[in-house]
Amino acid sequence: MESLPSTRKKGSKGEEIARKYLEKKGYRILDLNYQTRTGEIDIIALDRDIVVFIEVKTSTGRAFGDPLAWVPDWKQKRIVRVSRIYLLKKRLSGAQVRYDVVAVDPARRVCHVEDAFRPAGEFLM
Repeated sequence: MESLPSTRKKGSKGEEIARKYLEKKGYRILDLNYQTRTGEIDIIALDRDIVVFIEVKTSTGRAFGDPLAWVPDWKQKRIVRVSRIYLLKKRLSGAQVRYDVVAVDPARRVCHVEDAFRPAGEFLM
């Protein structure tokens, strides 16, 4: 009996599909799986002059569901915290920033939501 793919393996495949999709759209990939003690951001890319922090969701079902439910509030806050660390370390504190979500389904279809969420309150560095 064949075992189901691990969550990590499934996630890595989804991230690879998302990365290729973003590159075809003209995004320049800056970092993959950027990690701090606070958390991780799957893909960090440049869309023209905007630094984009991208959460990749690999779905097991055929339907994408509600995009707002893909990244819960606690996860959004964690991504924002990690993005602030990234911007400080890379000396990009004045850069325009956006948070996107890319979902990949089992058929490798991609659903890209630009500006999927925004930090609560002021985004001060």
